[in-house]
Amino acid sequence: MTTFEDEIREVLKVEFGTGSLKEAGTADEIFRLIQHGYPISGSKIDWKRVPGAIRCFEEIKSKRPERFIQFFDEVCAQFELKGPVLYAGDSATDFALAGSIQSMRRALPELIDIPQHHYFVGPNASWCFCFTMEGDMDFGSVAAPPLS
Repeated sequence: MTTFEDEIREVLKVEFGTGSLKEAGTADEIFRLIQHGYPISGSKIDWKRVPGAIRCFEEIKSKRPERFIQFFDEVCAQFELKGPVLYAGDSATDFALAGSIQSMRRALPELIDIPQHHYFVGPNASWCFCFTMEGDMDFGSVAAPPLS
């Protein structure tokens, strides 16, 4: 358990209390799911090799969180994303979270405030958002078979 996880539990205690967000295993489990369906370069998704990936970058650090939320909203609307979402960070948190797309959207400001790379993954990793500390914002989808 990390200090950042404790902070998330505290600031999102209403969402946890109502069950709209819940802990769903470990971040490592989510990364295994991602690695199963997406091309990887080093420890990250190789977005250049994801057909049709949407990639953005925000140079101004103070604008990155707001711009990612806008990016998330635009992509969700464009592709009519629905259903459950898994969240994992790549360093400062060890847990994975699960919730609806609406629940994750409400939690975005708190989640992306943590200094790490952030992954929001759809059912069976069929789609994935990534937001990096360096300002990269990516979205892609693949036909990933479920893990056996």
